[in-house]
Amino acid sequence: MEISFKQEDRFSKVSIIFGFFMLAIGGLFGLLQLLTRTPYSPIQLSPSLYYLSLTAHGVSLAIVWTAFFIMAIATFVISRELNVNLNKILLNLALGLSIIGVLMTTLAILSGTSSVLYTFYPPMRADPLFYLGATILILGTWIFAATIFLAFIKWRMKNKLSIPIATFGILTTLIIWLEATPGLAIEVIKDLLPMSLSNKPVDVLEARTYFWYFGHPLVYFWLVPAITLWYFLIPKLLNTKLYSERLPKVSFILFILLSTPVGIHHQLVDPGIANQYKFMQSVLTYLVTIPSFLTAFTLLATMEKSYREKGGKGLFSWIKHLPWKDSVFAGIAFSLILFGFGGIGGIINTSYTLNAVVHNTTWIVGHFHLMVATAVTLTFMVSSYVIIPMLFNKAVMFRKLAIIQPYLWFIGMTVFSLTFHIAGLYGMPRRTADVLYGGYAPQIWIILAIIAAIGGVILWLSGAIFIFNAGISTIKGPRIAMDAGSLFEHNSNDPTILDRISIWVILAFVIIIIAYVLPFMQIYSRGLSPAPPVPP
Repeated sequence: MEISFKQEDRFSKVSIIFGFFMLAIGGLFGLLQLLTRTPYSPIQLSPSLYYLSLTAHGVSLAIVWTAFFIMAIATFVISRELNVNLNKILLNLALGLSIIGVLMTTLAILSGTSSVLYTFYPPMRADPLFYLGATILILGTWIFAATIFLAFIKWRMKNKLSIPIATFGILTTLIIWLEATPGLAIEVIKDLLPMSLSNKPVDVLEARTYFWYFGHPLVYFWLVPAITLWYFLIPKLLNTKLYSERLPKVSFILFILLSTPVGIHHQLVDPGIANQYKFMQSVLTYLVTIPSFLTAFTLLATMEKSYREKGGKGLFSWIKHLPWKDSVFAGIAFSLILFGFGGIGGIINTSYTLNAVVHNTTWIVGHFHLMVATAVTLTFMVSSYVIIPMLFNKAVMFRKLAIIQPYLWFIGMTVFSLTFHIAGLYGMPRRTADVLYGGYAPQIWIILAIIAAIGGVILWLSGAIFIFNAGISTIKGPRIAMDAGSLFEHNSNDPTILDRISIWVILAFVIIIIAYVLPFMQIYSRGLSPAPPVPP
């Protein structure tokens, strides 16, 4: 009996369209705050509008755009690959709460009362609507995760088979989200909402530690679905099989184990946390690079294997014979390349001594954009060229624009990120409305800021092309009939120890407890020092 996925597809369509809308909004605010930081730019926002735009840019892109696209992909993959329907009531409830939460938070930001940036560090105080919206959004995502796991359990009860790789990646993503978001929920409910509603003082170190318990695992919440798309799409684009079917699962398991107990490496300069705890989480951060290396090896080996299967010769000839004119492949390949450089930067950020050099400089901005803005966002963009025809039964209208777009993104991001990395080494600070510092800025900062702005404008142009092409394709694209189920192969392999996800989740929580109980015991044993809230 053929299953209808009408409800699931409706959810995915709404999630993707809403995500595209937030991507456009976040990109616009990103351009405005970039130009404000560019010396002699004709666009110069006031400091209050600059920090408003910086907050809107970070929240709408780092949390909202990624979350909604991931929910759309998760629904599409789980329903098709497992051939199951998701609970309609829970799915609609999750979508409704998530959208309401985002609208509340966005309204608070645009009102000018909540310019607390992506990290919303206390004692800066936002409007209660900001924190309530964030809470409702998290609640919506938890309900969504429950919906996905219920569907997986339903499939597992009927099928004693190996978990398909794409499904494994989606489950890993949601496990990481459920591991990480309690930290943010505790901070918001325990500290930030009372601070906002009744001016309750907040201990800054305690709140920052709860935030970074969430803040760094969020990176893997973005990355794992992007990596899942790499594993899923590259073999299909190259008409081959993955080099290894087990290495991806090993990578996902390592992400489950190691992605959460690493947040304190963002607090290496914070007093109040003992060095041994900072060292422990730095080591765990180094270990979480292993699944990234495994991913790079598996995908590059798959690319070379495809060329060899077709009779290709030569040591590096396979590189030039890859389908660089295919927009989806080019975008994923560029994402993978810049992800590698971003990973190297991440290792530097985790080092005690080198972190002291780059902390809170534009180096961090350059690194961050290699990860969420390229490895993740560019992957999501080009994957949309596959998903739009499947979900909307509409062909992408402007194929040439679709090919140009990832190349523009790669060029723009390379210029933008490389320049900001260099500027960070010269001490150029991040999050400052006046990059000239009243005329006291070094000349090198001015030159590098202008070069970075050129790369940023190219980035924005690429993003605008994508939004235009994707948007008009969903509305006016030529109607086509495509079987989304044809993308998926239903294997009949027996499960292995790798498929025992419950084991890895239990082990992950043991590692998290070891990594965080001791630092929090130190924080609470010394006694809290609450600071009164202040408007941002």
